[in-house]
Amino acid sequence: MSSTMAVPVLDRDAEVNPGETGVRAGLVVKGLLTAVFLCAVAWGGLRIADPATLPIRQVVVRGDFIHLSPTALKSTAQDVVRGGFFNVNVETIRATLMRDPWVRSVVVKRVWPDALHLYVREQSAVARWSDTGLINEAGTVFSPPVTTFPAGLPVLSGPAGSERLLLNRYRDLEAGLGNTDWRVGLLQLNERRAWSFRLEGGPVVIIGRTNVAERLQRFNDTVVTHFAAQFNDIVSIDLRYTNGFSIRWAGSESTDESAKQGTHGKEN
Repeated sequence: MSSTMAVPVLDRDAEVNPGETGVRAGLVVKGLLTAVFLCAVAWGGLRIADPATLPIRQVVVRGDFIHLSPTALKSTAQDVVRGGFFNVNVETIRATLMRDPWVRSVVVKRVWPDALHLYVREQSAVARWSDTGLINEAGTVFSPPVTTFPAGLPVLSGPAGSERLLLNRYRDLEAGLGNTDWRVGLLQLNERRAWSFRLEGGPVVIIGRTNVAERLQRFNDTVVTHFAAQFNDIVSIDLRYTNGFSIRWAGSESTDESAKQGTHGKEN
C-alpha cells in the first residue's frame, strides 16, 4: 500500500519583503511631513500679510535740518504707513517724503520688531538759479517756495542744462578772489554764450564768448592784483581784448585807455 505526501510549494512572488514595506512607510511619512510643512508655510504667509502682525508702532526721523521739520517729516511718513513690519511699503514712504523740494535723499530702514528709521538728507543751497530756484553743491536745481530761499546767495543765470557749467565757473572766480574781500554776486551766461559777472558792491566784468579761460586768468593775475582796492570806484571792466582790458570809472563817460595794456583790438 503506498501513500502520497503533499509538499507545499512556496510562491516567491507572494513573499513579504520587509525592506519594501519600510520604503513605502517612509514615503507615506515624507508625504505627510511635506503636507504639514506646506500648510505651515501657507499659514505663515497669511500671518505675515496680515497688517495686524507686528504693526509699525514707531517712526524715527534722523538727519541735520535747517529748512525741514523732523516733526512734519514724521507726520508725513506716518500718514502713508500701511501694513506690518514685513510688508510695509518703504518705497511709498520714501517717494512721499521726496516730494518736499528741500529733501535731497531718504533711506528707510526697518528696525525689529516694530519701528521704521528714516534717514533724511536736506538740500544744501550754494546759489540761486535765476529767480526761480536754487542750486545745490552738485549743480542740481531744486525749486522750494521762494519764501524759503536763504538770503545772501549769489545768483547764477544761464540756459537750461548749463547749471553745472556755471557753478564750476563761479567756483573758479571765487578762488581767484580768495585773497580779497570781494565776492561774486551775479554770474551770467546769455543765449549767445557770452559770459559776464558782477561783484557784490563792485563792477560788472564782461568776459565775452571766446578765450574765456585766458581772460579769467588775466583778470586774476592783473586786474585783481592791481585794481581790487579801487573796485568801489569802477563801473565795468571789459576783458574782450587781445592782450588787455578796459576800465570804466564811476562818474566818467569814457573808458580809461591806460588800462588797456597793449590791447590790439576788441574781440567777442
